[in-house]
Amino acid sequence: MTLKGIQKAAMLLTTLDSVTATELLKGQPPDIIQRIAMELSQLDAKGLTAPDQAMVVGRDFCNELQKRGSGALHVKSFVGNLLQGSAGKEKAFELQARLEKTMREKDPFIVIADTPPVQIAAVISGESPQVIAMVLSSVPAKLATEVLSRLEEQTGTQVVWRMTLPQEVSPKTLRRIGETVCKKLMEMNSDQKTPVVRENMSRETLRKVAIVLSGLQKERRDVLLQQIQSRSAETADTIKALMVTWDDIPKIDNKCLQGLLRKIEESVLAKALYGAEPAVAQKIRSNISERMAQMIDDELALLGEPRKKDVFMAREEVTKPLREANEAEELLFIEEE
Repeated sequence: MTLKGIQKAAMLLTTLDSVTATELLKGQPPDIIQRIAMELSQLDAKGLTAPDQAMVVGRDFCNELQKRGSGALHVKSFVGNLLQGSAGKEKAFELQARLEKTMREKDPFIVIADTPPVQIAAVISGESPQVIAMVLSSVPAKLATEVLSRLEEQTGTQVVWRMTLPQEVSPKTLRRIGETVCKKLMEMNSDQKTPVVRENMSRETLRKVAIVLSGLQKERRDVLLQQIQSRSAETADTIKALMVTWDDIPKIDNKCLQGLLRKIEESVLAKALYGAEPAVAQKIRSNISERMAQMIDDELALLGEPRKKDVFMAREEVTKPLREANEAEELLFIEEE
C-alpha cells in the first residue's frame, strides 16, 4: 500500500513515545493536528499500523532530518516544518536522537542499513565469518555487496560460504550482534533462548548470496564461486542460477532484453508466459515484435493448461540466455532510482 503524506506523518507518530510525539506537534496549527488525529484513528481501524512499515517511515524521517531538505506536504517536508516550528535546530537534533534510539532498540539492523559500507566493513572486519555472515544477511543485498567488496579476500570467501548455510540463530543473539555493531558504529562516528530454525529457507538464502555476488566485479565473484564450488558443486550451480531469475526480467534493460528474447522460440515463450505475473508478462510483450506477440497468442490459444513442470522448464529456458549474458557481463539492468 502506498501511503499518502499525512498518513506517513501519522504513522511516524506511532513509532514515538508520547512525550516525543507531543514535542513534535507542539505549536502546530489545530487543523493539521486534527487531520493527523483522524489519520491515526483510520490507520488503527484499518489495521494499517504495521510495525515494519512504521519503522521504514521513521527511518526516512531520520534520513531527511540529516539532509534538512524541504518540499511539499509529505512526511519529509511535513516533519521538517514541524521541527522548524517547535524549538529550533537544537530540539530537532534531540528529537532525532530519541527516534533513532527507539528504532535501534526495536531493530538495530535498520540503523546499520543506513550506514556507509566503508564504516560497516571497518567495524565488522575483526568479527568471525559467522557473525559477519549474519550481519550481511540482515541488511539489503546492495549494501551487503558493497561491504563484502571491502573485506579481505580470504575473509570474504569464508563469509560467503557461511551465508550459503542455513543457520539457527535466536532473536536474542541476532539482536545482540546488531546492537554490538551499532555501538561500534556510534563510537566510530563520535570520536538465547528459543532458536529460530530457518527450515526450507535454502533457496531464499542462496538467492541473497547470489544477489550479493552479482554486484561484485567478475574477477572477485569468480574467485568466490570457485571457493564455493570446491566445497559444494551443487550449491555453486544453484547460486549461479539464482543470479538471474524469471522474476528479474522486469529489471532488465529493454534493448538488452529484446536481443535475448529473439533467441527464444515462440512455443517456449508462450508456455513460459502461461500464468505469468503481470509485470513479467508486460515486460516481455513490450519487447517483442507484434508478429511474435500474435504467434504467442496463437500458441496460448492452442496450449490448454500445461503442467506446472513444463511451465517451469520453459521459464528456465527463457532465463538461460539471460544468465549467460550476465556471466559475460553483457546483461544490463535498469538503474534503480
